[in-house]
Amino acid sequence: MENNQQLARVNDGNAAITPEMLEASANLSNLKTAINLSPEYIELAKPGESFRGIFWGFTEMTVNDQVTGEQRTMPAAAFLVDKCIRINGGVALVSECTKAGIDKGTPLEVTFKEKKGNLKIYSLTLLA
Repeated sequence: MENNQQLARVNDGNAAITPEMLEASANLSNLKTAINLSPEYIELAKPGESFRGIFWGFTEMTVNDQVTGEQRTMPAAAFLVDKCIRINGGVALVSECTKAGIDKGTPLEVTFKEKKGNLKIYSLTLLA
């Protein structure tokens, strides 16, 4: 054992089971649920609608291509909203988040401003 801190290694060469992890695993029934890490889609349907969330970063989402019917991945912006990870793959929203250079953990309000053709235009407001 390395420094008496590692009890075992699992398939991932970087994941070691420590005594603290082993102890914590025996007390899981005493813990409360903190956050659901399975992302859910968040959509704003009408101009003027908004949500407030913590910027969680960028991810990818799988969608069905409307032309070919095949599945493809596309970038999405992720937010922590009411203890859930919510994602939106709107091209304009992902672009706004990228251009703004938002750091993970930044509180924001996302507002659907208007629709131009099929493109939804969003505004980002920093919350303090």
